[in-house]
Amino acid sequence: MISLYALLVFIAAAEARYIFAHYMVGIVASYTASEWFNDILLAKNMGIDAFALNIGKDYWNDQQLGLAYSMAAQLGFKLFISFDFSYWNNGDVGAIASYMQRYGTLPAQLKVSADGSGPGDRIFVSTFVGDGFSWRAVEAQAGLGLFACPFWQPNSLANNSNADCGFMWNAWPSTNNQPIYANKTTDDDAYYLQMLAGKPYMAPVSPWFFTHYAADTWNKNWLFYSDYLWQARWEQILELQPPFAQILTWNDFGEANYIGPLHPNKKDVYAGASTGAVRWVTKISHDAWRDIAKPYIAAYKAGESTPTVTKEEFVFYYRPYPKDAQCSDPVPRPTGWQFVADAVFVVALLKTPGTVIITSGANVPVSVEAQAGIHTYSAPMALGKQRFQLVRGNVSVIDVAGPLQISSACNTYNFNAFVGAGFPPKGSVQ
Repeated sequence: MISLYALLVFIAAAEARYIFAHYMVGIVASYTASEWFNDILLAKNMGIDAFALNIGKDYWNDQQLGLAYSMAAQLGFKLFISFDFSYWNNGDVGAIASYMQRYGTLPAQLKVSADGSGPGDRIFVSTFVGDGFSWRAVEAQAGLGLFACPFWQPNSLANNSNADCGFMWNAWPSTNNQPIYANKTTDDDAYYLQMLAGKPYMAPVSPWFFTHYAADTWNKNWLFYSDYLWQARWEQILELQPPFAQILTWNDFGEANYIGPLHPNKKDVYAGASTGAVRWVTKISHDAWRDIAKPYIAAYKAGESTPTVTKEEFVFYYRPYPKDAQCSDPVPRPTGWQFVADAVFVVALLKTPGTVIITSGANVPVSVEAQAGIHTYSAPMALGKQRFQLVRGNVSVIDVAGPLQISSACNTYNFNAFVGAGFPPKGSVQ
């Protein structure tokens, strides 16, 4: 006789599940078709289904949306628009309806069923804030069926016919949007689910958060505790099994939560040129974080509770400077800086157990007996080179040094994370 748990797993596996990544169109005024093609291909190859295209009222919206929808159609990828209500308002029903008419009928537009359980004829659309906006008025004016999944505060979603679904933005541990010394829990998810009362839920997942703008620019200078966030939040996504999950973000360099590639020849994407994110993202790659997400995405879509490791790998990350380093920076340390650990981290993706060895600078190496699967390990930070090893018996399986050394000499209070990867030698048996 089939157990209740097995039945629930079977039902979950049968329902469609979608993974999205939030994409900031407001910083890509100069993007070319090939750059869109490359980003979409990277996303598709890791299992992402669609980009949520965050737009304000920039003059390049139509040009860049046209390129994005064209390249996505070529690659069999989907897109939808996320209207940023930092710029839009409740009086923009007509303008937003025009966007729905222009892009909602294109081949690359994501469409789902009326209940969000799978493909259908409803145009998927989302927001950043905009609580109470009349999506039914947009639907009537556009003459098109919509599936609205906005980021609103949970109380705004309760019994509101303008929301077919609800999205939570808060992917980081915080209280009233202020940093706290705590790991991310699922308490906020539970409250959203309660307020949605059976409507579909879109859960956020993010690797990091750090922003460092001066008071006379964007006036944003804080750090959410993210030391163990990326892998731990994916575990929560597998536990929650929401119908939709959204990665925050693909390319928000200004808030250092990007998993997409850097664009060193396009400083305009770094939101503020010399006074902006170029100071904390230059040569700070996050590419390897995509490697952690990939097996979790596969498990999530299959309705499984545990990811399967098909390729052994180390993904390591660490900040470039200790938190008490004295930098020649007119902008002070970010709020929340004291909560982070002076540590280096490695996420081990292992098929079988092994010994993980972390050597940070001149510190004594730290050895951990690692389990099979995906797990995060850490060691105290020291200045200099960072080395990460995997040993089984007397055999070295992975031995990688981070290309960025940790230093105490700095011009910017940079609390971004450098991310890299290490693999077994080519041709070795895994």
